[in-house]
Amino acid sequence: MDSGKKRILLAEDNAINQKVALLMLKKYDQSIDIADNGRIAVEKFLHHDYDLVLMDLHMPELDGFEATLQIREIELSEKREKKVKIYAMTASSITDESERCYAVGMDGYISKPFKAEEVINVLS
Repeated sequence: MDSGKKRILLAEDNAINQKVALLMLKKYDQSIDIADNGRIAVEKFLHHDYDLVLMDLHMPELDGFEATLQIREIELSEKREKKVKIYAMTASSITDESERCYAVGMDGYISKPFKAEEVINVLS
């Protein structure tokens, strides 16, 4: 990974999972924004450029699948030069949802609880 600080959007509705993720990623000196649901994630994406979105699949108001679709639509409509990496975060068996993740435009997935090194590898 290059030495520049990366900007990560963590879309996660569970406060404990948010804290765990922040603690794990803190040592890598990344800039991390948190969205408590998919709607907030889309709003934050409209106003900031992110290197990575970690997207919980099951959130209130707007789930991770629909939020990803909206983010991909924004990228197309705004003709953004860079497509953000979006990785699903799930505690369930990903085989049940992997097809749908890719169908809506996600780049991959990681299991919760994830290891910080997995996220750093995705950024590189």
